[in-house]
Amino acid sequence: MSGNANELPDAEGSTRLADRTQTEFQRRRQQAATGSTRLADRAGSIFQRRQQQAARARQAIAEQRQEFAGTLDLDAGMIEPVQLDDRGEEIGFVPDAGGRATLAERFASDRPFVEPAQALVDADPRDGVLTRTDPEATNEIAAAARADTAADAEFITPEDLDAEVGPGGVEDITTRPDRRDDIAERVRGDLAAEDRFANPGDFGVDVGPQGVEDASLTDAGERRRASRQFESETPLDEVTPDDIREQGDEFALRSQAQREIAAIEFERETPLGQVSLGEVRQTDDGFGLREAAERRLSARNFEADLEQFDRGELDPATDIRPLDGGFGLTEDPAREVAADRIDEQIDRFDIAPDDITLEETDTGRFRGEFERRI
Repeated sequence: MSGNANELPDAEGSTRLADRTQTEFQRRRQQAATGSTRLADRAGSIFQRRQQQAARARQAIAEQRQEFAGTLDLDAGMIEPVQLDDRGEEIGFVPDAGGRATLAERFASDRPFVEPAQALVDADPRDGVLTRTDPEATNEIAAAARADTAADAEFITPEDLDAEVGPGGVEDITTRPDRRDDIAERVRGDLAAEDRFANPGDFGVDVGPQGVEDASLTDAGERRRASRQFESETPLDEVTPDDIREQGDEFALRSQAQREIAAIEFERETPLGQVSLGEVRQTDDGFGLREAAERRLSARNFEADLEQFDRGELDPATDIRPLDGGFGLTEDPAREVAADRIDEQIDRFDIAPDDITLEETDTGRFRGEFERRI
């Protein structure tokens, strides 16, 4: 290779080349240093942004958790977050074991016959939370409902009831149709036991799905009861429903039955003996005897009061006469009584009825006088 002097660099040119090379190296160094700073700055910003995003996500989860807890009226500490996707961008919530226990207790406290152990808490982060009765505890809940209801209701046993249990607890308690006659029979027996004049058949009892709806004496039963009461409280041997009548809100005996009572009372309270219904008459204030029976009664009373006569000796038709306000003896028995009384007073004579002169007084009664000439 060859060349001339003009083609070779001189010393001054070499110096300029070295300067340019050094300057370029410095510029590249500076550029490299500046780029590294910018890269570090970008990396720091991304890291901070990710931190901020994570903090905002945590805050959002905390707020959602608090909101979810408030919906269930639980403490937020009883709520668990559940990740629903791979990236963790979708979060759901469910109550933890303590929260489930609280929900079960709350559910049971609001529903009669349900215990907390008989409640289930279905919790799904997507579908929500549902508290319901445990299907396996349905029979136990129904049995408790029947027992408790029967304990608070007269005349009803647990076997008389049906209890319908659903997810929300006991939905309905009703009497079984095939047991309602048994319930009614118990009611009739109990009511009759409290009333000595009533029989179970005197009561009508209506039993519906909700229990005893009505229990009272039927019209016929009320009459039968009244007849038994009259039979118990009067001297009548038998009183039938036909012997009574309605009188306002009560019952009274018909006239025929009252007449029978009057006849029996006259027999008990007077020496008449048997008194027939024909001898009884109705008065303004009750019942009295007809004249023939009054004559007979007067005859029996005179026989009881006067030793001159034996029972049945006086003839009511011929030996008894009416007076104002009563009855007296006719002349023949009156002379007999007067003769005996005067004979007791006079020892000198044996006084006979023919020796007696009768004088009628102002009251209509006789006064006997004895007069004999010696």
